[in-house]
Amino acid sequence: MKKRLIKILTLAFAVIMCFSASFGCNLVTKDNLKDMEQVVATVNINKEDNVYKRDVVMAYINYGYIYVQYYGYSQERTMQMILDGLIESHIMVQEAMNVFENDANFVKDDAYPAYTAERYLSEEDRLSALYDTYVTINDLLDRYSDEEKPAENKDDLNETVRTVPTDAKNAEKDVDKQAYIDEGFDVDSNEYRVNTLAKVVKMLKSNGLLGDAYQGDIKDTDYFAQIKKANMEQKVVDNYEEKLLNEVRSELTYDRLSAAYLDKKTEQENWSNAEFVSALSSATAEKPVLYSKQGTYGYVYNLLLGVNDYQSKEISDLNAESNLSDVERAARRAEILNSTTVKDLRSTWILSGYDFDGEKFTGDYTFAKDPANSLPFKGEVNLLKDATEEDPAVYGVEDVYTYGLNDFVSMMNEYVYGNADVGENDADVSVYKKYNCAVKPAEYENKINELLFAFSTDGGSLNTYKGYVIKPAVDGANTEEYVKTFGDAGRTLLTMGEASYIIVASDYGYHVIFFSLAFNADYGYATLDEYLDSLDIDIGGYATYEEYFNAMLGDWEEFGKSDNYLYFLANELISGKTTNVVSAKRTEIVNRYVRETDGAVKVYENRMKDLFGN
Repeated sequence: MKKRLIKILTLAFAVIMCFSASFGCNLVTKDNLKDMEQVVATVNINKEDNVYKRDVVMAYINYGYIYVQYYGYSQERTMQMILDGLIESHIMVQEAMNVFENDANFVKDDAYPAYTAERYLSEEDRLSALYDTYVTINDLLDRYSDEEKPAENKDDLNETVRTVPTDAKNAEKDVDKQAYIDEGFDVDSNEYRVNTLAKVVKMLKSNGLLGDAYQGDIKDTDYFAQIKKANMEQKVVDNYEEKLLNEVRSELTYDRLSAAYLDKKTEQENWSNAEFVSALSSATAEKPVLYSKQGTYGYVYNLLLGVNDYQSKEISDLNAESNLSDVERAARRAEILNSTTVKDLRSTWILSGYDFDGEKFTGDYTFAKDPANSLPFKGEVNLLKDATEEDPAVYGVEDVYTYGLNDFVSMMNEYVYGNADVGENDADVSVYKKYNCAVKPAEYENKINELLFAFSTDGGSLNTYKGYVIKPAVDGANTEEYVKTFGDAGRTLLTMGEASYIIVASDYGYHVIFFSLAFNADYGYATLDEYLDSLDIDIGGYATYEEYFNAMLGDWEEFGKSDNYLYFLANELISGKTTNVVSAKRTEIVNRYVRETDGAVKVYENRMKDLFGN
């Protein structure tokens, strides 16, 4: 995802007002309202923009006090820092407009006068900024409305909310922004909303944000105008930042990516065994292990079908018996585990309002790229409340299916392997069963992760790179990191093939262990193309990775939503440079106007002295 390197503090101010107001706090009293309207700085590059004393105070209340209380800053130093930041934000807005106004190739909207934000935005950008403004106002109204309503009695969940994938969020729905805007603000649908409007108007008036034009419509308040202006200006600076980043990205070629891959691989070829093992444990999709001269290393996924409290007690009692042989102990444990049942643990996702469509989990809560490969919830769900423009549908859970081991394995095989031939081999006591599929199914790893999040009672198996690291058998230099049956089964699995799994028993329950990745003594790919091939990256209709990458450069934000190594490698190569380029550009712009251009920035510190403290 693209990192925003230029922030507009005027937009933060609008949010600050909303946040502060929601607590009913009058930050500016009637007696000092006029004082707060004093201009403490002006920025005049292509038009005059004012920084008001109230802007500094609001920023201090929102975040500035942290520097005083926790970092030892004096109040004067903090106020100066805030003022500098507000001045910089105004400079960046005006500079962005200046660049676009003087760029003959930039399409400007002549319906708006020069040096107004709307002139430099597309219709889509303006709609988005206006939509964001309406959302902010609606959030403010909703918070005040919630204060008016009596507390609702809600049933508490009976269990802890199930872990979700890292960085997961409810799938973003397509929003009709224009329809949302046309709907306006709910200020009179019931007594609570009527009272809400009165409270909001009172708060805006007491903080000097109502304005003289207000006649009952929030859109006519100074507060609405401030937020709208800030949102429009944010879009302008976003576009300017994107222009700078595109200039840096344009220097990147697929040949440079390929060379960077080879550099990384060559570096890893010279790793010691200790460095290699350490890298296995810390590897990520962004920083994978690309070469191995070691054998019997790899990764496996652990789907633990855990024991219940009663079984755990029985196994504990069994282990306390000292007169049993290993064979007898394993047989007795097998009898205890025969009663193991399995349920879909994602019921709490539904009850907590996470993304759900009645049958499958969709969007960002699934790993499967193809919705057809998303794992359906194994239970009965009923619709409690239809979706609205603002809120998703609300569901309840009537029942969650219960599986015995054999039924669960049958369901799992059908989901992961479909109609593929899954060979089964009985094994000894330590290895319950082995399964092998000759052909790796589509979205194999994604489907395994779906199963883990739905059924695994091993919290450590969730949100991993490729599962658990498996090392060679225990010898004088190594110690076993796992339960012995799990470690032995994992090493066996690494020799079986890339679509295999093994089921083994331990005191914790049944482990369904899936093959993830094995490193043989000559693991590695000679070129970036070959490595990308091994990852099964979908490049759409492009003939080569180079064509795909060139398309990525043209739509970086959209491609950034993907999780393929080509994007990660490219981003690594340019992230440092883009940060440096944008930071240096920002510093150059601010210095140009603050230090080198007479009259561009004026500061009236005397009007702020009462804010400096002792």
